[in-house]
Amino acid sequence: MILAFRRNFSFLLLALVFCLGQQAQATSDRDDTPAGLGPGAGVWANLWNYPTGDLDLYARDLESHGIKNLFIQTSRSTTEAIKYPEKLGPLIDACHKRGVRVIAWSFAELINPELDADKMIAAAEFTSPGGEHIDAIAPNMEKNLEPGRIERYSKRLRARLGRSYPMLAVVYSPLNKCVEVQRISWPLLAQYYDVIAPMIYWNSKYQKIEPYAYTVETIQKIRLLSGKSDVEIHAIGDGMGTDAASITKFLQACKAAEATGVSLYPNQKMTAEQTRVLAGHSDYVPANSKVRLVAFREFVQKGALPEPPKRDPSQVINRGDFYQLVVRQMSPAFMQAHTRNAHAHPRDNNPAVAAACREADGPRALQILSSHGLLVDSILAQQALYTPITSGEATTLLAKVVELGEQKNPVRVRSPKGRLDRWFIPPAHAENNFLTESGARPLNYFEASHMVLQAGFALR
Repeated sequence: MILAFRRNFSFLLLALVFCLGQQAQATSDRDDTPAGLGPGAGVWANLWNYPTGDLDLYARDLESHGIKNLFIQTSRSTTEAIKYPEKLGPLIDACHKRGVRVIAWSFAELINPELDADKMIAAAEFTSPGGEHIDAIAPNMEKNLEPGRIERYSKRLRARLGRSYPMLAVVYSPLNKCVEVQRISWPLLAQYYDVIAPMIYWNSKYQKIEPYAYTVETIQKIRLLSGKSDVEIHAIGDGMGTDAASITKFLQACKAAEATGVSLYPNQKMTAEQTRVLAGHSDYVPANSKVRLVAFREFVQKGALPEPPKRDPSQVINRGDFYQLVVRQMSPAFMQAHTRNAHAHPRDNNPAVAAACREADGPRALQILSSHGLLVDSILAQQALYTPITSGEATTLLAKVVELGEQKNPVRVRSPKGRLDRWFIPPAHAENNFLTESGARPLNYFEASHMVLQAGFALR
C-alpha cells in the first residue's frame, strides 16, 4: 500500500506541476500580470556591467546552468528612469527566448520616494523591440529607510502597478550592523511586497562572518520580525570575491532555513567557479519550494495548522501539529469510513464527524486516528504529541488515511497507447525529500504541508 501511495503521490505531483506550468504559461502571456520569478537560481548585474556581445549565447548559458532569473539594474535615484533602453530591450528578448525571467532593480535613495517609484514603474512598463516586458521589479532600499518613506514609495508602486504585480523588496540582512537596519519596518515590507530578498553578504572587510549561520539566522529573523511565518524569502548570496566553499555553505543554509529562492550578487561578473556552484542550486532549493510555501500558508490561514515555533516553518513539526493537520485537512477519509460503517449512502455527510475533524486539536486528532487503528500503540500516549514526527512515520500514516477513505482502486493514467499499467513519474527535482531521504529524518512544517496537500488530492 505504501508503495502504491508513493506512486499516487508521484502522479498527483506531476498533475500539480503540469497545472501550475499551464497556469504560469497563461499568466506570462498576459500583459497585465507578469510572470514573476522563475523556478531557478538568479544572478545580478549592475548598470556598469550589462551583458554584451552575443546576447542569445549569454541567455543560453544562463539557462543551461539552471539560472532562470536575471536581475538587471535599470536605474538609480541619480539617473534617468531607464538608463540604457537600447541595451535593456534586446536583453529582455534574448532572455525570454531562452525561458530566463528578467527582473528590474533600482537603487532607491528615497530622498524623493515618489520620483524613485516612478522610475521603477517605468521599468515595469518598458516594452522591448520584440514586444516583451519585465517580469517583476526589485526595488533596492539601503538609504533613508524610515517607515514613512518606505510606505510612500511602496504605496505608489502598488497604486500604479496593482496588487498582483510581483515585487521584491531588496534590503539588508537584519543581522547587518548598519544603522539603517534599525529603521526598517519588516511588517511594512511584508505588507507591500510579495518577496523579501535580503542581501546576505558574509565577505565583510570589517569582520569575519561564517556564511552558514549568518544565512540561517537572517532568514529566521526576517520571519520573526515581519510577523509572518509564510513570508516568501529569496536569499541573495555574496558573490563578491567568494569561492565555491563559502557559496556551498550559503546554499546549504538556504536549504536548512527553507528559503524559496537563491541568487548571487557578483563583484563584476560571475566567475566560472561561482556559476558552476550555483548550477547545483536545485539540490538545496527544490523546484517545488513555492508550492510548499503556498500549501503551508493556506493551512495556517484556514486554521488547519498551528503557527510553528518562532514563526519559523523550517522548525521540526511535532506529532500533535501533524495529526491536527491530517485530521482537519483529510476529513473526507474519516467521513467516508463513518458512512460505510453505518451502512449509510456513500454521499451522506455526517455533521458530527465533519465538525469533530474540523475542530480537532492535537489530542483530539490523536483519538480520531487511534480509533480507526491508524497509529501504533507506542505513540498513543499524550506525551508523544510533543515529540517530532519522522518522514517515514508520516508517509505510513498518510498512506493509511488515504486507504481508509478509498472506495475504488487507485487512479491510473491512460497513456496515449491506451495502456493502464504505467504511472507517470515526475522529474527527480520535483520529488519530496521524504521520498528520497532516510525515513528517520524529522519533518519540518513546509514538508508536512506539502505531504498533506498531495495526500489530500487522493481523496478528491
